[in-house]
Amino acid sequence: MGGGGVFRFSSMASSPRLLVLLLAWLCCAAAEAADTIQQGKSLSAAETLVSTPEGVFEVGFFPPDPKQPSRLYLGIWYRGIVPRTVVWVANRAAPATSAAPSLTLTETGELQVLDGTAANGTAAPSLLWSSNTSRAALRGGYYASIQDSGSLQVRSDDGTLSWDSFWHPTDTILSGMQIAVRAPGPPGRGGTNERMLFTSWASETDPAPGRYALGLDPAGSGQAYIWRDGNDIYWRSGQWTGVNFIGIPWRPLYLSGFSLSNDRDLGLHYTYTATNTSLQRFVVQPNGTDICYMVKKSSQEWETVWLQPSNECEYYAACGPNAKCTVGQDGKAKCTCLKGFQPKLWDQWNAGNWSEGCTRNPPLGCQVNQPGDGFLPIGNIKWPDFSYWMSTVADETGCKNACLNNCSCGAYVHTTTTGCLVWGDKLIDIHELPTGAYTLNLKLPASELRVHHTVWRIATIVSAVVLFVLLACLVLWWRRGRNIKDAVHRSWRSRQSSTWSQQNSAMLDISQSIRFDDEVEDGKSHELKVYSLDRIKAATCNFSDSNKLGEGGFGPVYMGTLPGGEEVAVKRLCRNSGQGLEEFKNEVILIAKLQHRNLVRLLGCCLQREEKILVYEYMPNKSLDAFLFNPEKQGLLDWSKRFDIIEGIARGLLYLHRDSRLRIVHRDLKASNILLDADMNPKISDFGMARMFGGDQNQFNTNRVVGTFGYMSPEYAMEGIFSVKSDVYSFGVLILEIITGKRAVSFHYHQDSLNIAGYAWRQWNEDKATELIDPLIRASCSVRQVLRCIHIALLCVQDHADERPDIPTVIIMLSSDSLSLPNPRPPTLMLRGRELESSKSSENERSHSIGTVSMTQLHGR
Repeated sequence: MGGGGVFRFSSMASSPRLLVLLLAWLCCAAAEAADTIQQGKSLSAAETLVSTPEGVFEVGFFPPDPKQPSRLYLGIWYRGIVPRTVVWVANRAAPATSAAPSLTLTETGELQVLDGTAANGTAAPSLLWSSNTSRAALRGGYYASIQDSGSLQVRSDDGTLSWDSFWHPTDTILSGMQIAVRAPGPPGRGGTNERMLFTSWASETDPAPGRYALGLDPAGSGQAYIWRDGNDIYWRSGQWTGVNFIGIPWRPLYLSGFSLSNDRDLGLHYTYTATNTSLQRFVVQPNGTDICYMVKKSSQEWETVWLQPSNECEYYAACGPNAKCTVGQDGKAKCTCLKGFQPKLWDQWNAGNWSEGCTRNPPLGCQVNQPGDGFLPIGNIKWPDFSYWMSTVADETGCKNACLNNCSCGAYVHTTTTGCLVWGDKLIDIHELPTGAYTLNLKLPASELRVHHTVWRIATIVSAVVLFVLLACLVLWWRRGRNIKDAVHRSWRSRQSSTWSQQNSAMLDISQSIRFDDEVEDGKSHELKVYSLDRIKAATCNFSDSNKLGEGGFGPVYMGTLPGGEEVAVKRLCRNSGQGLEEFKNEVILIAKLQHRNLVRLLGCCLQREEKILVYEYMPNKSLDAFLFNPEKQGLLDWSKRFDIIEGIARGLLYLHRDSRLRIVHRDLKASNILLDADMNPKISDFGMARMFGGDQNQFNTNRVVGTFGYMSPEYAMEGIFSVKSDVYSFGVLILEIITGKRAVSFHYHQDSLNIAGYAWRQWNEDKATELIDPLIRASCSVRQVLRCIHIALLCVQDHADERPDIPTVIIMLSSDSLSLPNPRPPTLMLRGRELESSKSSENERSHSIGTVSMTQLHGR
């Protein structure tokens, strides 16, 4: 037997108990043998292989059509999920019809599906399918096994991989797959000549190859297509931006782990790595729809979380060339020609046949020797197909000029992740997106731009006048307490104590608001309420201590209740807080325009007398530090919640740094500025120190450094230079706090290490990183996942900003366990205790502490 034991039946005959033990041992040995197929062995129709070590998947023969139980296919399915969910089929074009099909592993390492023998037993089994991987026979031989990832593999006895079902998928994309133009092959041997396609079943009960297939663009654009009947494009994903596909705005898709790579063996390819908390798969349906399914933890049933195409505009070229498709309120497609174009065939267009699209009219100036061509930005659209990447163009201006100087160029786009993309004279497959700030610069003649420029100038002039009036009013209001001899102000102040209180007791009440029409995440405009001081006092019981939620560096925060019963958080800025009128206006303007599920929402404000007050949505669980550093509440944050908080903060930063119309650096990211809602979802708050970037700006330099000790990046603290990488540094510190359950400043004198980053790197370098994990979560967490987060945090707190990853890269790192990470460099600021003391005397530094928040002001050198 496999254990090598020798038994004598004479001794067992006198011991029935020993015979029972032998039978139990034989059963266990048989169960272990079901994990693999050894060389020269077979798997019958009555047997299955179970994946190791968790038993997630199972391999065996199955009948997909209950009406035809004799038609059997070799497949892989989820074990324990009812009904059977098949993810891969071997002999999909040739079902077994005999009663004795088998899966055999030959001596040359080839998997074969055989269809048994003829009725008389004389005919040889017929070959239905093979892996086509015959190799020279090896001394140690081969074996086949199924992995918990769903991958059926053939390996030589020394562990070398020679064949993998992931290289030859059917209709399903599973976590861990590499999606390439050509099918992958053994490591180091490059890809195969077989095109890698995910091909639908012919029907729900027939696994034969169907009409639809999903794959990558053979031209190398990185786009995914669904083809119908071989060559007819049915759907297109859009270009890859570095974190998402243009045509697929569903963000959780990318948090599940799609990443783009380029190597010598496979060329351009995607790797898909799902989250650890759910079973997830993508399936190309027989009708051509690509659906993402996820298992509900409560019921273990599949639910649809995403599908494409989901409306008529997502069908490829629904409106033909040079036209835009928009989904109407009735869910139907509506086609309109792009500006500067008209229907090619008016009769067909009016009849609803848009296949011929639109043609340019009038022509470009370069086509008729009339200078003045320019560009019209068209926002919120899926970029057209057939883009060309211009690798020699480095910036926006160069990309614009390259298109302007080429009369055949019809549009261009330039972003930091895609570089310069240009299109020809046919713009195909454009449709309006519900979200996503994707802009196409459409090339137009001067005659088509004049109207636009006139409207734009008028709008700009009106906006400037309104802004000037508002600023003038704000300045007058602010200076009213400085003994300005202004008759209007004196009159207003005198009326305030008499007729104003009698006739207008609800001054600046909820009925007044400031409307913001900027595009936000939910597609709606938002209003910022302007509250009276009396209304604020009533809501907070005159700023009662019993309503006080806490106090930060800029003043106390109170819980309030508005007349309608809505609970709010009221932030009352202290006069000596350091946040003056400019910081107040900054926070109001920024947060009012920023709308994201991981940013705290500003509901209103009050600027009356000497009071500066902000009204936020109420967070019942207060701030992250109230849980993280409170021994009584630390246990409520298990690792799953902590990891969700890390991901949520990263998504909020991604919105600030990249996805919002404004480009924001927070500058004061810390645990006390992360609020938690009722479901423990994190929301970034306190934008008083935030700064907005514009144009091509990548960093600022300031002589006034403000922030919290322990969170500030070295270049900001020492030189006053800040950028989005400054927030990345603070985020890295925050990750370490979440993992350790200790404040960053608590490591100040711990083992002579200056900060939490230095201490974490020392533990990492000495292979003692697990000692960083909070003891409350150490027993129940995924140690591998925590160590990866520590690794990512150390990359975020690198001394030099250019060595830190940006937030889109951090999100990919967090969501992909397979992505290799670079080794972090040791922090150079790991000063010893005595060195720290001596350095303090030489720094031109002024620090002060208010409550639990330490503020440091340094003057850049």
